[in-house]
Amino acid sequence: MRFAGLIFGLFALTILHAAHAQAWTSFFGTDDRFAIGFPAVPTIEEIDWIDENGEPRTARRYSAERAGNTYTLIAVNYDDVDEDIYHPAYEHAAAVYREMGKVTFDNHAQTDRIDGHQLQITLPDGRRLYLAAHYHSGRLYILDANVSARSAPPGQFQQNLQIVDKEGVRVRYTNEGERMIRTDDLQDALGGPILDGPIFEGNADTPIAQ
Repeated sequence: MRFAGLIFGLFALTILHAAHAQAWTSFFGTDDRFAIGFPAVPTIEEIDWIDENGEPRTARRYSAERAGNTYTLIAVNYDDVDEDIYHPAYEHAAAVYREMGKVTFDNHAQTDRIDGHQLQITLPDGRRLYLAAHYHSGRLYILDANVSARSAPPGQFQQNLQIVDKEGVRVRYTNEGERMIRTDDLQDALGGPILDGPIFEGNADTPIAQ
């Protein structure tokens, strides 16, 4: 019985360790006004992004790897563009990625009712690339998940993007295109968003502020 108890304890410890190892890290990109989950603390580098006019724009690439899969967010600076939603930016990003392989999914997308585009691409080496591109208020957000052919679709990454405003409050819109704010958004933003746990919990769909 003691031996069986020891085996059970070791098994439970193994399960606990595996669950801990699989936990994702909530990350807040202060300069680029977003929050998202990564499988590890991302590395950050400054890059250039060639925009729809063929001009280079400053951008930051945030990337993390797990089990041979790479999860990347590129935030491109469009501070000179006035529109909250700027379609050419994310449409151009989708056009760039279409050239990388065989497109198996290609459709309009939204996050918190912020327009964008999603692609699924089979790369020449058989790996799969999942793209989501969204634009809001001076930033183009490109989510790029490059995973093995046997990996599950990276929904945990693509669906967890939060775009926030300059005060750190998550940006959401109603179906009518009006800004809405949930009570939990305000709580998260007090003193700046600090995301230590699940970052997609809410308790009200009714706008409480405009």
